[in-house]
Amino acid sequence: MPYQLLSGNLRRVLLVRVALPVLVILAIILSAGQMLVSHFIEERMQRDLQLVARAVYLPISQAMARNDLEQMQNNMASLFGITEVYGAYLFDADGNPVISFGVVNPTQAQAEDALLKTLSGEFDQYERIRGRDVYSFFMPMFDEFGQPNGLLQVTRRHSDIDQQLRRLAYGSWGGFLLTSLLILGILVLTHQRAIGRPLDRILRSIQRVEAGEHHHRAFEDGPSEMRKLASGLNGMLDAIQQAEAREEQQRLEREMIAERLRQTETLAALGQLSAGVAHELGAPLSVVDGRASRLQRRLTETKDLDELQDIRHQTARMTSIIQQLLSYGRSSRAKIRQLDLYALVARAQSLIEGEGFHVELIPGNKAMLQGDSLSLEQAIINLLRNACQACPEGPVKIHWSVDDKIHLIIEDGGAGIDASIKEQLFEPFVTTKIPGQGSGLGLAIVKRIVEEHQGRIEVQQSELGGARFELIFPLEKGEL
Repeated sequence: MPYQLLSGNLRRVLLVRVALPVLVILAIILSAGQMLVSHFIEERMQRDLQLVARAVYLPISQAMARNDLEQMQNNMASLFGITEVYGAYLFDADGNPVISFGVVNPTQAQAEDALLKTLSGEFDQYERIRGRDVYSFFMPMFDEFGQPNGLLQVTRRHSDIDQQLRRLAYGSWGGFLLTSLLILGILVLTHQRAIGRPLDRILRSIQRVEAGEHHHRAFEDGPSEMRKLASGLNGMLDAIQQAEAREEQQRLEREMIAERLRQTETLAALGQLSAGVAHELGAPLSVVDGRASRLQRRLTETKDLDELQDIRHQTARMTSIIQQLLSYGRSSRAKIRQLDLYALVARAQSLIEGEGFHVELIPGNKAMLQGDSLSLEQAIINLLRNACQACPEGPVKIHWSVDDKIHLIIEDGGAGIDASIKEQLFEPFVTTKIPGQGSGLGLAIVKRIVEEHQGRIEVQQSELGGARFELIFPLEKGEL
């Protein structure tokens, strides 16, 4: 239970560890102060009774010297005009009562004992008279020769003093209780306004972040400690978010590296495959094509000739695929030299038109670039062939512009590139053609050739309605 009190919520800890010790210290101070005040009040009440006795001492002493009983009674009776007096008694030198005013009278033994004590002078004491607790003040009476001839005793109830002290205790402890409640109330209210509310807002912010609102941040208000706590929480959340972003970026980079590695491994595998395919299939396909050609020359039936032509067509297609595999799997080893862009494009246009396609050539500014003419020609022919196959009726255009780079553009009026495969367009074996009409290696070969010449390729929507391929090459120095 004590541990729960010391480890509960902040308000309880504040009350137990701060308010309670303060109140205990205040109670100790109040108790000590009350003891001092009680002692002072008790002395004051005793002193008041002593002053009353001394006020009537002289008249009573004179009347006693004259043996004036009436005067003594009047003086003794005057004492009861003062409320503090409970009893007044006058004794002779033998301890016999002369005049008594009070509810109870001292005994003869008490009077004789008091006479003996007054030989040393006046004194006071708490005593019990016939079952009543009183405070008594004693003054010796002297005759004209200075000899003791009597005793004056004035009393007040001990309960009067106790009652006064109890009123003081009740008042002081009641005030302490009200003050304590006021302090606790102020402390609770201050805690709620200055600490509780800002802390609750921070806790709600933590709960929102825990629930998935990772972009939520705590509002920085309240005391400086609460603001620092909220600021620290926000800083921690920002750091976590930045770390997650870095981790995500690193993950994407790892995936890209893995993809490049996969493509590199694919290239290496294709290179080995293409060498094996060329060796194993090249010669048999040549034999098949040669035998079919000789059969065509010997046979005369139209049906047989058509079937042989189909065989030769499929053989040529397989040979073309083998050549593409060989081309994709190996880099150009030709000598790099300076090329005239117009001559390169014109030669590619002539070759593609020899296949029965029409391409519109729009010459640009004269430009020179460094490269391998055969591989660049192959890349341009692949793009032109794809454009012509996508748009057999035209238009298909090729043109270029020159600034700090060479921008060679091939575009057509066909259906364009499907957005679903645009990101994978240059990957091997990705094609938009129906099965049997394309291997999916043409654009991959184009991308490899362009990158080998320190260029890049971009795909956009053409103003003609179809696809627009832009090859960007560095300009040969001295041509600007």
